[in-house]
Amino acid sequence: MWPPAKNNLALAGVLGSLITACPAFADDYVTPLDLKTGKVLVLPEDSALAEDATTGHPSRHPPPYTLLRYTERYSYLAEPGYARDGLVSLKYIPLTPGNPESYLSLGGEVRERYESYHNQGFGVSGPKQNDYGLQRLLLHADLHFNERLRVFAQGISSVQFGGEFKSPINQNPLDLQQAFVDYTWGEPTPNGERLTLRGGRFSMAYGSSRLVATRAAPNTPLKFDGVQLIASAGGKTKLYAFAVRPVEEQRYRPDAANEEQAFYGVYASRPLTPELSADLYYLGFRDEKSAYVDASGLENRHSIGSRWFGKSGNWDYDIEPVYQFGHVDNQDIRAWTLANDIGYTFMQHPWQPRLGLKLDIASGDRHQGDGTVGTFNPLFFKAGYFNDASLLRPANIKDLHVSLQTQPLENLTATLGADAIWRFSKEDAVYATNGAVSLPANVQGMYVGTTAEGSLQWKASRHMVATLSYVHLYASSYVKNAGGGDVDYVATWLSFLW
Repeated sequence: MWPPAKNNLALAGVLGSLITACPAFADDYVTPLDLKTGKVLVLPEDSALAEDATTGHPSRHPPPYTLLRYTERYSYLAEPGYARDGLVSLKYIPLTPGNPESYLSLGGEVRERYESYHNQGFGVSGPKQNDYGLQRLLLHADLHFNERLRVFAQGISSVQFGGEFKSPINQNPLDLQQAFVDYTWGEPTPNGERLTLRGGRFSMAYGSSRLVATRAAPNTPLKFDGVQLIASAGGKTKLYAFAVRPVEEQRYRPDAANEEQAFYGVYASRPLTPELSADLYYLGFRDEKSAYVDASGLENRHSIGSRWFGKSGNWDYDIEPVYQFGHVDNQDIRAWTLANDIGYTFMQHPWQPRLGLKLDIASGDRHQGDGTVGTFNPLFFKAGYFNDASLLRPANIKDLHVSLQTQPLENLTATLGADAIWRFSKEDAVYATNGAVSLPANVQGMYVGTTAEGSLQWKASRHMVATLSYVHLYASSYVKNAGGGDVDYVATWLSFLW
């Protein structure tokens, strides 16, 4: 019988007992403040700054706003003793007397960003010099009719000033970013057994955001049109299933679902021990107009992956293997990736420096014309996957990335990093983030280059964050033989959230 009663959620509990949500799941409610201590409860991997951390881990002192703003829960403000003045008054506007779960919450973000590239696209597929400003304005309303029914809507204005080309993901003056309805059966509290059905337009971020992310760095974040089912048991057990179409950004007309693509899957996670958690997932993707060096046409790709992550003493680790199969036109897909992120934090030092080591391998096509496509497809990966310059798509790539992240002040994070990058196969290309060929195949040399990276992030207040980032890529002979050269990237941005 549908909808299920509370007792009928045993199925969700059984499924969820196999796979449960890690802190990085952003579809569950997050209470920004602890009712007793007033401390921020938003974890670094959940925070609005989560996808800004490309060379190190997110700051352990993030602002109390989440990457997906619809996960924030403000019914705690109904409790006595919480002042509701200033911007706080917008976070909780009670609607039904006697029901703290009936309220309206308003919020938003203003971000001003400047970017400068020298040799964008390695100087081969982009302009030699490109300087521009970016402005993003997000406004949202989160209407909770009661503990079961809610409506979330978010509008966006993205504007680019200057630059050689205004991409739709940077130039979208007025549009609907998100608009969806949630209905929850079962126990609606975060620790209860429940089942939530979501329908409409929404953003998603799963696990480490290596395959499904919000693409927060560009002006217009990624979103999808479709449905999502969220099963939860006991607050620790969750199962996500979805069937959506990615939304295609349009510069001067309303965004619409891309009818040539479909995305569907199941993603969930379970803590196995206090030091180890595991994700398991299946992701299906269909694209009627895919293009690779060795194949093009209709793509049906299936991804099966797992993620093993946790902390043990001063060590933290995150290991994620993925295998892909399917077809591109009449050719078989045989692709894979293995991503590793291991760190050691010197907890006794007042700056708590963290030494990090990342090793990523994403397969490429080894033999053109053999009927097999070996190029890995990272699907909807996070922007700035390797660094803030966003030069590369994690396909046909091997890299070794070292970083040092410190907090000389509680609200200041400094990060230094270096990344050595190679192609996986010389028979395949180096791809830009949008999937286009950036550097050609069949050119001598596997080594692409080495980056030097640095960033500063200042959390001036609960609402304001300022960031400065610089990346220099020392180009290899392979890049220079393809007509490119060294790359310089500098960016600075200021975000105000409420």
